[in-house]
Amino acid sequence: MLAALSLLACCASSLTSYEAQVKDETAESSTKVAAYTAAPKLIKLERQSVILPKTAVRAGKRKNFYSAKITVGKPAQDFHVNFDLGGGTLVLPSKDCTDHACLERRHYNKWISEYAEDINSNGELVQANHAKTLLRRRDHGTLQVHSIDMGSGQVRGTFVRDQVCVYGVGDDPSGDNKKREPRCFPVAMLIARKMSDRPFGLEPYDGTVGLSLKGMSVSPEFNFLADFHRGYGDGHGGTFANSFGLHIGSDADGAELTLGGYDVKRLTNPLQWAPVADPDEGRWQVSIAAIRVGNNTFDACHDRVCRAVIDYSSSLLGVPTSLAGGLETVLARMSPPSGFGDGCQPFDIPDLHLELQNGVTLTIPSEDFVSEIGSRKGLLSSPSCNPRLTHHVIDAEHDPDQSHQDVFILGESTLRRYYTFFNADTLSVGFSLAAGSKGSTSILELPGKDGDKKRKTLEGDITVVLVQVRILRSKTVSSLGM
Repeated sequence: MLAALSLLACCASSLTSYEAQVKDETAESSTKVAAYTAAPKLIKLERQSVILPKTAVRAGKRKNFYSAKITVGKPAQDFHVNFDLGGGTLVLPSKDCTDHACLERRHYNKWISEYAEDINSNGELVQANHAKTLLRRRDHGTLQVHSIDMGSGQVRGTFVRDQVCVYGVGDDPSGDNKKREPRCFPVAMLIARKMSDRPFGLEPYDGTVGLSLKGMSVSPEFNFLADFHRGYGDGHGGTFANSFGLHIGSDADGAELTLGGYDVKRLTNPLQWAPVADPDEGRWQVSIAAIRVGNNTFDACHDRVCRAVIDYSSSLLGVPTSLAGGLETVLARMSPPSGFGDGCQPFDIPDLHLELQNGVTLTIPSEDFVSEIGSRKGLLSSPSCNPRLTHHVIDAEHDPDQSHQDVFILGESTLRRYYTFFNADTLSVGFSLAAGSKGSTSILELPGKDGDKKRKTLEGDITVVLVQVRILRSKTVSSLGM
């Protein structure tokens, strides 16, 4: 705690050259900014669906990737990024990266940006009184990544601070006063000079924006949510909640990410809240009090800590190997006998229920968690109706904090059923069964001070798709030299 406090004091005490450079521009646009800061930012996401190659862990399986546009620097450099619930750092490939995983991506060039600053992991300039430097003696960062679908890898690079602009529904990149504008604010990020082929070579976007809590970030000013909130707080004419809402939806319905609020039209009932478990770790995770199969309680999570990590980078529900065998046995025992053809169907298998704290229960139908059903072992043998869950093992090397826990991964298939709202101020996650919406108007809600609600209405088609990101990303490790 003391180290975190001293780091905050360090970073807050210095006026950066970025802040000095944009001071005049901020003053000129303060009236215009104030009109928009209280409104949540509804972000469109673009989906790309691919069949994973042989090099991936889930080779031959279909996977969805999701991205949205941001710009970095001035003049603006365009990037498509995914929004990562399991990461705490914005990562972009450097123009100096020559690895295969970088070749198909847009590259960030600090030298052409008026706002770019070379910084160390504490947010201070690498070279005093110089925004940019050629010095090699500086902090370097290494980010370890583990993906259930694609495998493990890492990126390595240096730290830069620059202006980032986020675009939402109705934003006008030209800055027309008659239209809403993107939100722009300074962000500290990792610029990758080395990027492993797996999993990054499989990703059809340029970079990653981490949306985790501060515990997953290099330091507080590297946390994207905090930067977004800080850029649009009371000092800029409005109160912006340190939160975001996520709707995945079906293929036809699409999905959306709402920074600073949530879309009430996506809810079928009021949000039910579960506290974040061990928030200092930085992950969006909740405690599991009990697991039920149908109406029967599974004998687990009594003697060990059970967690559910919310991360839609995983395509399916991930079940810890330590519990998967027992769950499969119980599911098979409760399923009806084999039928005709290829054996039992998904609807023959009972639902899983994850009971969280505060009485919140997530119901997961079998079609959302069973990866294989009814495989024949031989030509004359009867079909197998044994359910096959998606097993995963926490890698102690990448996630030492979770080696003592049984961790479920609430992936894309599960989150498609729910609207989830992540509140970094109250350290809680809200759940509601998701409602499909084909209307052209969305009502966005933002919790204000003293529990008041502020609403804004945005016009336009809401055709938004999933964010698909990696799970269980470890905190970026910085090192000196090189």
